[in-house]
Amino acid sequence: MNEDIIKTKVNYLVMFKRLWPYTRKHPWIFISVILIILVLTGISRFIPFVIGYAIDKGIIAKDISVFKMMALVYLALEIARTILHFSQTYMFQVLGNRVLYYLREDLIRHTQSLPLQYFNKTPTGRTVTRIANDVSSLGDLFTDGVINIFINIINIVAIVTAMALISVKLTLITLLFSPIFIGLAIYLSNRIRDILREQKKKLSNINSFLAENLNGIKIVQLYNRVPKNLKIFQTLSDDYRASNMQSVRAYAAMFPIMNCFTGVVITSALYFGGWLKISESLTIGAIVAFLMNAQDFMPPLRDILEKYQQFQNSLTSAERIFTLLDEPAEHEITGAQDHPSVRGEIKICNLNFRYEPELPLVLHNINLNIKAGESVAIVGRTGSGKSTFISLLQRFYDAPEKTILIDDRPLEEIKRRSIRSRIGVVQQDNFIFRGTIAENVHLGDPKIDEKTVERALAQTGYLDLLQRSGRDLHSVVEERGANLSVGERQLIAFARILAFNPDILILDEATANIDSESELILQKATHEVIKSRTSIIIAHRLSTIRECHRIVVLSDGKIVEVGSHQALMNQNGHYYQLANHLA
Repeated sequence: MNEDIIKTKVNYLVMFKRLWPYTRKHPWIFISVILIILVLTGISRFIPFVIGYAIDKGIIAKDISVFKMMALVYLALEIARTILHFSQTYMFQVLGNRVLYYLREDLIRHTQSLPLQYFNKTPTGRTVTRIANDVSSLGDLFTDGVINIFINIINIVAIVTAMALISVKLTLITLLFSPIFIGLAIYLSNRIRDILREQKKKLSNINSFLAENLNGIKIVQLYNRVPKNLKIFQTLSDDYRASNMQSVRAYAAMFPIMNCFTGVVITSALYFGGWLKISESLTIGAIVAFLMNAQDFMPPLRDILEKYQQFQNSLTSAERIFTLLDEPAEHEITGAQDHPSVRGEIKICNLNFRYEPELPLVLHNINLNIKAGESVAIVGRTGSGKSTFISLLQRFYDAPEKTILIDDRPLEEIKRRSIRSRIGVVQQDNFIFRGTIAENVHLGDPKIDEKTVERALAQTGYLDLLQRSGRDLHSVVEERGANLSVGERQLIAFARILAFNPDILILDEATANIDSESELILQKATHEVIKSRTSIIIAHRLSTIRECHRIVVLSDGKIVEVGSHQALMNQNGHYYQLANHLA
């Protein structure tokens, strides 16, 4: 199982700095929340003063009018506090959800711009975990964490100030032991952060394992791998449970510490407050107000430490999200331009390619000229470099500069999106999306209307097959085309090519998995198309390549033979052996 390596280590300052661009898109919401918080804090601190004043000037002084007036003031303050509390919570929830919306959009956009190497080395489940689970965890920070911590910090400052205004001496005595308890709580919170980071790694491993095995469920069941998978999953699940229990123990230790701190604070306030009352330094109302403030001191502090733990969780999620965002996207050289249409002439000049600097060459000194409109077959045994050659043409990997030219223009000078829009590819195993047949042909391209889709399906012969089976363009297709035959999936892929009408056509073993009848339909449908555009065909069947203008034979990443079918057969070389095998 590959480890989920986090490359980006962040602290709170870095996290908020990176999230700030999303927040500042709605500055009026942010400013309004801040103002409401300040007013709300002021009202909350005024309430103990009102109670203390009512005791001293109303009850003790036996002035019922003052007492009644303070009761009405208290009611008004509570109503105002309720309204303001609702307003700040609602507005910050709105802001938080908008920030998450923008962040999730950026993640999806960035993920789809990553090079193929990223997806080759990263399990799909791991990427899904970061986009779904980790963004949700970060959402807790915005919708419940940040606002509460900010409010509670303001509250604590206001509470300590209010306590000091009543008695500086009593305030210092009451909070004497607070650094010890706060230090213990922070230590536990940091421990929880480390546990949560490990916990998320283990959850990512579980998701990766599940995604891989559910995608391959046919093989799992066919080869009776279910018991083995259950054992592997049990091991992963046990690791995750053990990590969860560590966090449970750490959380459990947090609350006794805070309860003990609460007892120390209130006891100190009562004992020394009573002593100061005896010495006539404080009135009864002032002591009551001080006790109310002291009692109010604990909930925000406890809430901060609880949310601080949530911050640890969010911080580990942020690390994973930023690691994904920091993955380098597909590189475009400065000055790369769009190429709206191409003639289809392809030149390969001294091409040498390896996937990584430390790996051996996959293609060796490839030199090949393909004329516009020419059909060229590329054949060779498995591992000879055929698929690599095709991937380089589509710029899924970058070839050395000026080794591949399209219409005498270096491939790297053409934007990836532009060149890919001019190259159509039909593979051996084409991906079919959940939706309808028509949606799988036009893939959401607004330039392709329903008539174009219908015409493309008719050219492949699939439209007749649909009509005979009582289906139409809008028939439902399950995930990965599970309710379609292999031949049907290939016919849809061919119709997709015909609908997009590319300038260069690549058939990558497109008929390897279909029956002879379907292959005959496809050959008839694509015969005219291949004539009118540059076509590169990789095939395991001799019937699909023998009519090509030229055949290129690859062996161990090198071109060993080039020529027509008959000319190569007459050479009695590599192609002759392959042809006898294919036949």
